[in-house]
Amino acid sequence: MTLFRKRVTVVGAGRSGIAAACVLRSLGAEVFVSEQALLSPQTRAELTQLGIPFEENGHTERALSRAQLVILSPGVPITAPLVQRARALNIPIWGELELAYRLCPSKKIIAVTGTNGKSTTTRLIEELLTQNGARAISAGNIGTPLIARLNEITPETIVVLEVSSFQLESIESFRPTVAVLLNIAPNHLDRHKSLAEYLSVKCRIFENQTEHDVLVLSKELTLPKRPRSHVLYYDELLPELSSLTMPQHLKEDAAAALTACRVFVPTLPPPSEELVRKAQLPHRQEFIAEIDGVKFYNDSKATTVHATLAALNAFEGPLVLIVGGRNKNLDFTPLAQALRSKPICEILLIGEAAPQIARALEAAHITQFSYVRDFSEAVARALRYPGATCLLSPACASFDQFRSYEERGQAFREAVWQAQRYAPSRPLVKPR
Repeated sequence: MTLFRKRVTVVGAGRSGIAAACVLRSLGAEVFVSEQALLSPQTRAELTQLGIPFEENGHTERALSRAQLVILSPGVPITAPLVQRARALNIPIWGELELAYRLCPSKKIIAVTGTNGKSTTTRLIEELLTQNGARAISAGNIGTPLIARLNEITPETIVVLEVSSFQLESIESFRPTVAVLLNIAPNHLDRHKSLAEYLSVKCRIFENQTEHDVLVLSKELTLPKRPRSHVLYYDELLPELSSLTMPQHLKEDAAAALTACRVFVPTLPPPSEELVRKAQLPHRQEFIAEIDGVKFYNDSKATTVHATLAALNAFEGPLVLIVGGRNKNLDFTPLAQALRSKPICEILLIGEAAPQIARALEAAHITQFSYVRDFSEAVARALRYPGATCLLSPACASFDQFRSYEERGQAFREAVWQAQRYAPSRPLVKPR
């Protein structure tokens, strides 16, 4: 495509940025990669092998000196100084999602966003469509960037995308056939200035839709602007899922997935309980092991207060809760208030946000909490409460101690497995 035979600067060298750089290079673009941090040896080697020049450990004037187009990785905010300089120079700025959309062979796109439940809903949509004979592929924030899967897509492929607010910040023409807006609760307020701004960015998922497209959402969600697309409320399908024995938030994810799928396959039957459970990815209320009567669950994906509240509603009986990490400028008061009515054995606080959570608990007159250094100490304390459930559901990002929620969840698994080695009467749960 001659459109991309130009000088392009990719800002950010994460998975999306590197994938975008590789595709642009294959299309004949003159690509330059600019990264704020130090690159990994593997990334340096990959870029060198492809003949793509780069800079690291800071953005310099070199990044924009010859650029005709700037591609942003999702982790780079549009408020970044380099992005603002590009805008002042009238250089077009697209995110990886916008670039991938323009190159995508299929326009049969279902895009899923919201605060919680995106990954489960995206995966379930893909599974439902595939099981009923449609060709579907998932990508985006769920793991593999869309730009990296373009060679697997034909005009008939239904592309199912998990889309984050970070990706929606930098779209221009992105227009999904079906947009799914699951729910909104405070999140990423360290990047978005307010809940209103966060909601406004999320609503960009349907801003380019027309009356020929579909928007799926809950009746309870109030939008700041009227969509042009046809609106379907996924709540209306909940009666079809009444036989599912699972937490309400999973039923809502399933209803949203079913509503989106029926735009393409109107006779699609409701999903089975097994299929919905299968759609849950690791680190989402994942059972790890039972040791001396204590059941351990890993919900490291719960990086918001809203997600942790949903997890709390999924468990009954005495609970040991592990919370903490890096706060995203969220208010922990709703969590503390909800914990007042729960059968809590102990709340274990970890990471940077521990003092902030403690203040919220004290304000709610909750005193049964302790600080822990690491997951090994947390697991040891949880084992003091036979018959309880120990739940890691942090309500915070992982970046104070870990590179991702996956790495945090794996560290918790390892701490539980290590403790289990000292309980030989229990069968050892093997890592995945």
